[in-house]
Amino acid sequence: MPESPENAATSSARPEPILDVQNLTVAYGGVTAVAGVTFHVGPGELVGIIGPNGAGKSSTLLALAGAVRGKADRLTFEGTSLLGRKPEQIARSGFALVPEGHHIFGALSVSDNLRLGEVARHGKGRGKEGLAATREWVLELFPILREFLGRPAGLLSGGQQQQLAIARALLSEPRLLVLDEPSLGLSPTAIDTVFEAIAAVQRAGTAVLLVEQRAQQTVAAAARTHVLGEGRITMTLGPADATDAELLAKAYLGS
Repeated sequence: MPESPENAATSSARPEPILDVQNLTVAYGGVTAVAGVTFHVGPGELVGIIGPNGAGKSSTLLALAGAVRGKADRLTFEGTSLLGRKPEQIARSGFALVPEGHHIFGALSVSDNLRLGEVARHGKGRGKEGLAATREWVLELFPILREFLGRPAGLLSGGQQQQLAIARALLSEPRLLVLDEPSLGLSPTAIDTVFEAIAAVQRAGTAVLLVEQRAQQTVAAAARTHVLGEGRITMTLGPADATDAELLAKAYLGS
């Protein structure tokens, strides 16, 4: 059916997505983990992905980051294909993945962990002044890190390590921040800190793709939240759906 003039005008005015995923498939040894997933993230948007364990959420993110091989009709970041690119190339392009489980360097100090994020620094403000401003902003988001800059990162609590992992990613000045289960195993206070920081990052203009187990908070925060089940998107929710307990239960249980 042809688009109406109004819809055509809206479509032409819509900005190009920073991340465009069309029919992504990921398989391990013949077992399909992701089966034709399609979604996009617009500039400065916060988009969520939720679903039960084994739904294909982490496999989707690993394929985007180049850590596992995926196939897709289209898989682009800022118009450039991600297919076949090495993870380090993708990381240097302004795409930052914070994987599940922190992955900080425990023997290094908090300060040294943060410096590692600066290696992949991309975008404006590459000089010392710009770097100092970015680091100060990150430490304002996560003030506990300022207290522990000289402490070995392995001595931090789980919540503090998660804050460090996100802070390190932000120091690369990404245009897309991708988070895999950032609240997993954290205390309620630490979870609130992480979600407040995510909101601040998005308000500052960085696009965010958030894979989470906390469905209600994710749906409330995101422009839209895709529900994954058995490797497929089964429904898409908006912020108004965050208070619909029956719908959220259906999103996870499929009934």
